[in-house]
Amino acid sequence: MNTGVSHMKFNIVSLGALVVCTLIVSPAAYGDVSPAVVADKFVDALQHQRFKDAAAMFAPEATQNIRTTERALKRVDASLGGFSTIHPIATLPDGKSIKLEVPRQKNIPFKVQKFVQVRYASTASDGQPVFYELNLSADNMPSQVLSFRLHFPVSDAQSTKRANQLVTVINR
Repeated sequence: MNTGVSHMKFNIVSLGALVVCTLIVSPAAYGDVSPAVVADKFVDALQHQRFKDAAAMFAPEATQNIRTTERALKRVDASLGGFSTIHPIATLPDGKSIKLEVPRQKNIPFKVQKFVQVRYASTASDGQPVFYELNLSADNMPSQVLSFRLHFPVSDAQSTKRANQLVTVINR
């Protein structure tokens, strides 16, 4: 009988160790799919011109075709440049802007209840600022990109002309 008790103690100890290891590993596993981590991976893909990888992070409802989204991201980079200088910011600046969403939404309703928004800024190749909003799902794991919006600040006729030209070129 003594062996049965020590054998049971060993099994309980082993089970306890397994539970502790699972608890330690699980948050790390979930951390790889959190909105913050997905946002970092998305920006890293843009910075390193891995547009296919970035396009693959979009939720299926957000993009009908990954190749179309990939091409749109390439056009943004070719038209603007500046992905290499993209960095997070707390809020978008006050003032008017012309917005462009990649991929362009086709009035598809999302069933996502919660989302996380991360904002970024960069300097375009023409030296002018560009701001971005990245919206990510927060109610499902792994998190997915819902939309990527570009904001071109417009404060006068010249900046409005620039913004409209960029939107036209990117939307081709």
